[in-house]
Amino acid sequence: MNFEINKLLQDETIPFDFTLKNEDLKDIEGEIGEEGASVRGTIEKLSRGTFLVTVTTKMTMIYPCARCLEPTPVDCSYAYSETITVKEDEVILNLLPIVEECIYINEPYRILCSDDCAGLCPKCGNNLNHEQCSCDKNGDYDPRFEVLKNLL
Repeated sequence: MNFEINKLLQDETIPFDFTLKNEDLKDIEGEIGEEGASVRGTIEKLSRGTFLVTVTTKMTMIYPCARCLEPTPVDCSYAYSETITVKEDEVILNLLPIVEECIYINEPYRILCSDDCAGLCPKCGNNLNHEQCSCDKNGDYDPRFEVLKNLL
């Protein structure tokens, strides 16, 4: 995940290929599947101290369902490129922040385990996809909402 910039001074483009695990990333909502995330790309020298990093990631991410919180696997494939400027005294280019940004900006907003997911019971917390509960769905409401109930 770290590349010596000196190698880039000799070659115009350097390819890279590595695998990421969950412990490599932070600030990501989901978790990477057991096989890890395949990260491929190139680092291209544009000018002195300026590089174009192109990244493609392929992985299975596991997100909690937005309704029932069940782990839900999602196959992901993201492409991203960024121009990086480094200082003259820097000798190592760390690709991890670029890969994290690629995953972070492409994370889905809301994941559902299925389109007809019933979610959790608001009273007892049972997963309504697996079992029905005996909670009273119409009781225990805030009396200030009585006016709204009359509108239905």
